[in-house]
Amino acid sequence: MVTLVHIALASLASLTLGAPAPNPDAVKVTYLHSLSTSFGTVPLDAVTLSYDREHHEIFVTGDGPARVFNESGMEIFIFEDDPRIGSARAVASLDGGDLLVLSLLESRTALVRCSFRGEFIARVEMSGVPADFANASYSVMRQRGGRLYLADLNAMKVLVVDGEGRYVASWDLAPLLEVGDQREDYGIRGFNVDKDGSILFTVQALFKAFVLSPAGDLRAFGTRGGAPGKFNVVSGIARDDAGNFYVADILKSVVNVYDPEFRFVREFGYRGRGPHNLAAPEDLAVADGKLFVSQHARKGVSVFQVVQQ
Repeated sequence: MVTLVHIALASLASLTLGAPAPNPDAVKVTYLHSLSTSFGTVPLDAVTLSYDREHHEIFVTGDGPARVFNESGMEIFIFEDDPRIGSARAVASLDGGDLLVLSLLESRTALVRCSFRGEFIARVEMSGVPADFANASYSVMRQRGGRLYLADLNAMKVLVVDGEGRYVASWDLAPLLEVGDQREDYGIRGFNVDKDGSILFTVQALFKAFVLSPAGDLRAFGTRGGAPGKFNVVSGIARDDAGNFYVADILKSVVNVYDPEFRFVREFGYRGRGPHNLAAPEDLAVADGKLFVSQHARKGVSVFQVVQQ
């Protein structure tokens, strides 16, 4: 049976056949610093990252209270515990300066509007959401073009709403990948959205990364293996404004870089004690010429400068 994934892979092979080899120096990556306070690096563990392009700030969730760091990588704010907000899973900046928090509230997913200081304003009720998506357990939220993309990683479902919680679109990724009733055995590991509104995600069990366009076109890249450019235990994914892809590999402790045609460019990180080394990288965020990499082993979030040659 020919699937969308098979078609995409065949098309990719035909596009890259005979194409010039990628330049390993096309994307230069240099370690800058780690997210810190005045006392040193914050020992965060496998946190989720959300970048605010307007204010050049990074939101960190998933290891205690939500934290905000400025463009220099210094912590400037920590959300106070507020039962009306619940446990913050992700944070996005809205037009006008308010924040929208995806939280776990009373054992259910909730959207809460807050001030830029994390002070409760109101609960945002989602409307017009299809029944199959209304009760999903969303744990990741990305923002692009005034839209919010919520992902239930285990159920492989993505819901798109506007800043007021109104339904825009939804995607059930399991049928596209033909995993059927095994969706929870596969699941999504890395999830992101690029500047064009394409959904980026990785599936560890398939050793692949995927790009789903707003029109529903699905493309895939990646093969299993330990050599440079191949996937072992794939995790976070992101795409910069030049179209390059970044995919983290937990087991290899590297971030792989691919060009817009999915051709491998380079990898960086590796296990080690140096500040430029990585420890099981998890989530990624890229913007303003910087790549943020969250890690396990309480190594925190490393920030790298990305330069297009």
